[in-house]
Amino acid sequence: MRRLLPLLFAAVSQAASANPPAVTLHTEFTGRNHCLDIVNADNRDQLHMARCGRYSGQMWEIAPDAENSFVRLRTRFTGADMCLDVVNDGANDQVHMASCANVTGQLWHMDQTGPGPGLRLWNQFTGPGKCLDIVNDGSGRVQLASCGHYSGQYWSRRGFR
Repeated sequence: MRRLLPLLFAAVSQAASANPPAVTLHTEFTGRNHCLDIVNADNRDQLHMARCGRYSGQMWEIAPDAENSFVRLRTRFTGADMCLDVVNDGANDQVHMASCANVTGQLWHMDQTGPGPGLRLWNQFTGPGKCLDIVNDGSGRVQLASCGHYSGQYWSRRGFR
C-alpha cells in the first residue's frame, strides 16, 4: 500500500495538469462583452466573436508546449484533441479548429503589446508578421492579418468564473 500511494498522487497530479484553467479571450476592438467563440454548426471548427456567456466554446485552455515558449489553444467545447490551427492554403490567413498534431500552425505565441493587458497572438507557421485579428466588417470573423497597431489584434484574457 505504501508503494501505491506515491503513484496515486502522481496520477492525480498529472490528471489535474491535463486540464489547465479556462479563460475567455477578448479584443480591444470588440470589447470585454464579446469573446472568441466556436460556431456551433457543421464541423464545429469555425471561430467568431460572440456575446460572452457561460459557453464551453468560449472557455479557452492555454496549454504550454513543453519544447518551447509557444502554447496550444483549445476550447472545452471541442475538447483537448482539437487545437486552434492555420488553414495551410497558400494565403495562410484563415484559422479553424483542427485535430491537435505536431504542426507549427497550432503553436501560438502571446506577445505583450505594451504597458496594458494587450497581447498579440501569432503562430510559429506564419511567424510574428501575421497576428490573430478581427475582421472589421461587423461579422465577428477571426483571421490572421499583418501585425500592426490595430485594436482587433490586442487580445486580453480573463479567468472564467
